[in-house]
Amino acid sequence: MVNRTIVFSDVHIPFHDPKLLSLDARGLILDIAHDIQVDRILINGDLLDLYGVNMHGPKSSLVHTHLEDELIAGRDFIAALRERFPDTEIVYALGNHETRLNRFILQHCKSFHNLLRIESFLELERHNIICLPYQSKYQFDGTNCYAMHSPPSYGVNGARTSLLKKLDQTFIYGCTHREQSAHITGASGSIYSAYFLGWLGSNTLTPEHAEVFSYAKGHENWQRSFAIVNTYNDEFHVNTYSIRDYSCVVDGYLYKEE
Repeated sequence: MVNRTIVFSDVHIPFHDPKLLSLDARGLILDIAHDIQVDRILINGDLLDLYGVNMHGPKSSLVHTHLEDELIAGRDFIAALRERFPDTEIVYALGNHETRLNRFILQHCKSFHNLLRIESFLELERHNIICLPYQSKYQFDGTNCYAMHSPPSYGVNGARTSLLKKLDQTFIYGCTHREQSAHITGASGSIYSAYFLGWLGSNTLTPEHAEVFSYAKGHENWQRSFAIVNTYNDEFHVNTYSIRDYSCVVDGYLYKEE
């Protein structure tokens, strides 16, 4: 029996694009997940932006965005996701943006280190969602395919460089917001790959979005995509899907958000 996992990352709530992933758990990506009846949903980091505790300095007046509002928006998304997929395994691997809160607490209020945790705020245990620490190496059903949020390289040829740094394994990464892939055939004849997925936020949706992401170098060159991993015994197949003008084709069906 083939198991199907949909993988997405870098939603950056509350700066997400509602046509892709809305807080009522609709949108293009989850419509696809629902229709193809995935066995697992893997959120591969940066579901939240946590702009209010970023360490980049006062790049924008929005640096004072209320942390409570961000966490409530994330909690609402998690609750709606579980409601729509009551029996689906959901895994949430924390990304570098989720670690913003931990770093902020360690710098400003160490006494709260074990009290203020993303897992508790989002009520992940209550919703039976598996939470993995940042940079955990998630393995797909015992295969040689893994997911990790941040890649070894962020460069122009990051997928190729990352592949060479982690030989003999296939990895799906997030974090860079850019679509890339690289492949190599090993001495055994097996093919190994590195996939970089795009993001699911928006830097143009509102003036606020544009202001928040203006500090990010290369933000005009970000893309949107996700992956579906099919596993069977020790075999796996990774398919990545680019989203163009809020549309993509999965299993021969055109999905399009107007």
